[in-house]
Amino acid sequence: MTLRRRQALAAALGLLPAPGFAQQARALTLVVPFAPGGTTDIGARIIAARLGAHLGGQSVVVENRAGAGGATAADHVRRQPADGTTLLIGTASTHAVNPAVFTDLPYDPIRDFAPVALLGVTGFVLVVPAASGITDMAGLVARLRAEPGRHNFASAGVGSMPHLAGEWFAKGAGVRVEHVAYRGGGPALQALLTGEVTFMVESAPTVAAAIADGRLRALARASLRRSGPQADLPAIADMGIPGFDAETWILAFAPAGTPGPVVARLNAAFNATLAEPEVSRRLGEVGTVAVADSTPESAAAFVRNEAERWRRVVAETGVRITRQ
Repeated sequence: MTLRRRQALAAALGLLPAPGFAQQARALTLVVPFAPGGTTDIGARIIAARLGAHLGGQSVVVENRAGAGGATAADHVRRQPADGTTLLIGTASTHAVNPAVFTDLPYDPIRDFAPVALLGVTGFVLVVPAASGITDMAGLVARLRAEPGRHNFASAGVGSMPHLAGEWFAKGAGVRVEHVAYRGGGPALQALLTGEVTFMVESAPTVAAAIADGRLRALARASLRRSGPQADLPAIADMGIPGFDAETWILAFAPAGTPGPVVARLNAAFNATLAEPEVSRRLGEVGTVAVADSTPESAAAFVRNEAERWRRVVAETGVRITRQ
């Protein structure tokens, strides 16, 4: 008797697991492209804590693979079996900003992945030290124009979204400022607080505490989306730089070639998880607005649009960056 016939007979006798059971028996690994403790990591862990309940009790673990601005994790996941047991928690950095800036990435953001579900979005804000005396966007632009070359802005690193957003703002406002890259959002924030730099465009969660205690002043929201803690701020896009829209996001990606039914099952589980009020509330506490209604198709279209938008920003600002 051939192996296939023996398997068929065993299945008929109830000796083999039902279809999909083997996949459920294996833990689902969510690979986060950054170190523990950041917004992406926290969001992934909030989701992972409830995701298994919507996957028939499947175990879900979070694995951090930091390095190269997210490229290390993305390259790892694209090489995994396309069976739905390893997913990348991709971000605007891994699938929109990095591809727009670097030509030597070890992965193709479109060809190498199957988008599963958009999980959440996090807005950015433009902030200045409260001690600077700058109280609104008009005052910031006026000072930068009056003192060309004397001001600078911070970012969490060369090629990061805060870097590109700062360049976009400077280009659109017609001001000459210097970019200063720091090794992460924490050092960049500290430099802003001590007055080493004049302004920064950063994710709302990163600067929320310093805004709340009065050390920083938020002048405008960088994203068009009116949501989260920055909802009541004026939009940069409405203040002389049409189309300005900078936000980050988390989106689950499977390796390319993952079967459609597997992707659909995962998408349904993510949406059900994100629809839970407690999950939405906890994500909101870290500045992420839950998205509970995406489809694999809408997620794919979202990624394509983001990638094209940041390619356009890089081209228009003339940013030139060489990977170290």
